[in-house]
Amino acid sequence: MAFRIATNVASLNTQRWLSVANAGMSKALERLSSGYKINKAADDAAGIGIATKLNVKAASVAKAIDNGNQAIAMLQTAESGIDQIKNILTRLKELATQAASDNVTSDDRAALNQERQQLEAEINKIAENTKYGATQLLKGANSGTYGGSLTVGNGISGIDVSSAAAGTYTLTVSGGATVTLTLQGPNSTTQTVTVTRPSNFDTVIANFSNLGIKVTVNASASVNITSNNTITVAAGSSSFDFQLGDINNQSDQISVDISNFRADSSHVLNLSGDISSKTNAQTYLTTIDTAIKNLNTERGKIGAAQNQISYHLANLEAMYENTRAAESTIKDADFAAEMANFTKFQIVTQSGVAMLAQANQLPQLILSLMR
Repeated sequence: MAFRIATNVASLNTQRWLSVANAGMSKALERLSSGYKINKAADDAAGIGIATKLNVKAASVAKAIDNGNQAIAMLQTAESGIDQIKNILTRLKELATQAASDNVTSDDRAALNQERQQLEAEINKIAENTKYGATQLLKGANSGTYGGSLTVGNGISGIDVSSAAAGTYTLTVSGGATVTLTLQGPNSTTQTVTVTRPSNFDTVIANFSNLGIKVTVNASASVNITSNNTITVAAGSSSFDFQLGDINNQSDQISVDISNFRADSSHVLNLSGDISSKTNAQTYLTTIDTAIKNLNTERGKIGAAQNQISYHLANLEAMYENTRAAESTIKDADFAAEMANFTKFQIVTQSGVAMLAQANQLPQLILSLMR
């Protein structure tokens, strides 16, 4: 056995093992204080990558669950508006039944017909005002196609057909310092609006309130438009797409179409005619029956969509739970095991410190050989 003073090998060896024990105790403390067994990539390079992916997926799924709950709330809002329209249709059926009988006079029918007009107008208001936030639910967006003469260069900057009934309209324009616009609708209703031609880059709106169309006129409105001037309006429905998953594909998306519930003859209720005479009232009875049938069909679609989203949400909630559980098995610390490791390394550290003190005393024993 060699005895050395310059190099205390025993002390160095003890220090090395003390450093190992101290590092183990520090790691155990880190895991116990953070709650995670992976706190940096060096702890588990592959594991932290998998855990990160699972965490991102879980966060996205959680937001998809929020989307689904809001989608159901949106559809319930739409259905509440439809329910009020159903009540109005019920009243219209009563009015038509009463007007179709000879026990009422022409004056009675005139009063009944007045109420019919007001109730149909109220249906339009409900369709306009049933919203989820700022999104209209029961008033599908109309689409319009325009004749070749209705261009910016001829003074027409835009045409708003959102409140118009479906059909073909004809817009005639007499240009000049004062611009006269005449719009004829599909039911032969005609309205004329006169505006002052704007200057420079300004515009002015000609509002054909009787026909539900607004025309934006610009400074180029100095020519007459008498041909290629048709406006074709197609009634639309509101289409809503809900993202109910973390991937951009059809299996994670649900689309719902809600028809336009205005009372106009071009929409789903297809209300037309009046009850001003017995014959008209009898015809109107059939119209109301068809409107109620169409309403029930559309309402059924909304109910089916709510059920579809509910089942999808149930699957998302199970997916979220399982994803978090999978992430936990990779990243979360086992407190029982970590506490055991901490206790072990704590004891080893204390023992190492004691042995280091002993190892540091060894060179002094060599001095006894020199006496």
